[in-house]
Amino acid sequence: MSSVPLSNAQQAESVTRSPAADVPGRRPVGQLGLTDEALRLLASVLARWQGESGSVTVVAIDGHGASGKSTIAAQLCELSGASVVHTDDFFAPDLEIPADGGGRDLESYYDLAKLRSDALAPLRAHREACYHPFNWDTGTTSLELTHVVPTDIVILEGVYSGSFALADVVDKAICVHTPEPERLGRLRGRIAPEDWDSEWLRAEEEYFAGVRPLETFDLVIRGSCSFPLRSPPARAPFGGRPGGNVTTSSRER
Repeated sequence: MSSVPLSNAQQAESVTRSPAADVPGRRPVGQLGLTDEALRLLASVLARWQGESGSVTVVAIDGHGASGKSTIAAQLCELSGASVVHTDDFFAPDLEIPADGGGRDLESYYDLAKLRSDALAPLRAHREACYHPFNWDTGTTSLELTHVVPTDIVILEGVYSGSFALADVVDKAICVHTPEPERLGRLRGRIAPEDWDSEWLRAEEEYFAGVRPLETFDLVIRGSCSFPLRSPPARAPFGGRPGGNVTTSSRER
């Protein structure tokens, strides 16, 4: 498996090292989203990955909650025309929890079987994906259908998108890395105190610390300064939010 050439990471770093103030196309440190230059570079990396595969290429954009994944995925979709699937659409809090006495792991929060069959399998076959996403407002499966049109590059965005459990259907994995104080500050701004889920945060921390550390990803991107940090060695086994080419419709009754 090949990783992103170091020259790509070096180019991205050189592009974004200069001061951001008063420069068109740049974003201040801490602001969400990639700079225009870094976005174009990342889009070219995705295009190269797809060219090397010669077929539909699924790229995961993983990272802690509130790291900036959704923003970057939306930017890439707008620039490249890629389709996007969100792991949040396959959140399944009522799935049976393994009785191992060690608490929930991240896999227990997602319906991976549905993610595979309803979204990734058809898209990898260059067919439209159609599924009922999880509705975060009601806490149940939505009555509306989400349609994702097939494209040569599919972005799978969200926590756990780069999981080894999805290694057979995800070709490359990117991690958006943002310092914990900044991430938690963003989360506290979005989540009411009564909805704070410490069990989820524990599972998420265990996943990124022990199961999927930074060095196992094909590429790591800063979620605060927004540029690729480095290209890890080739050690990884592979490599909602309506976004690019996603529509919703009412379910037929």
